[in-house]
Amino acid sequence: MVSAMTVTPDLTSSLPEMERAAADHEAKARALRQIIAGIRALNGYAEGITEPRFVEQNGTIFVAQAHDPNGPRGRAAVLRVMRERPGYTWRVIELKREILGRGWAPSPKAVEANLKRIRQAGEVISPRYGYYKLAPADPEPEAAGRTNVQRQDGDAQ
Repeated sequence: MVSAMTVTPDLTSSLPEMERAAADHEAKARALRQIIAGIRALNGYAEGITEPRFVEQNGTIFVAQAHDPNGPRGRAAVLRVMRERPGYTWRVIELKREILGRGWAPSPKAVEANLKRIRQAGEVISPRYGYYKLAPADPEPEAAGRTNVQRQDGDAQ
């Protein structure tokens, strides 16, 4: 037989504190569930993220993974990332983060150098300063003319 609980003024006055404690425990439980889901999502790749390498360039910090011996390098790395999202206009910083995060480049400067080379080769275009996208397969005269974008300091890229 279940006995009825008597609601006393003491119990009533402690209800708000008990509600706050319950909400705190629920928030912690949600956070733990997110951590568990993240670990499960790693699918065995946890050791690859345990010791990231931090690379700084002009005040921006990049998280660079260890060298991936099976990954592409240089021009091939930049083009592979860009081809994953054809038609997308990439910011230089996005490409640096993506390529360094995969362990496909030693430094942010290496990504910049490769971008410059493939832009000069006509494989990518720069619709405006600091942005790149894959060149169309059959470049239109207007698109081809946009490969030399004026930098903010007035020099052509």
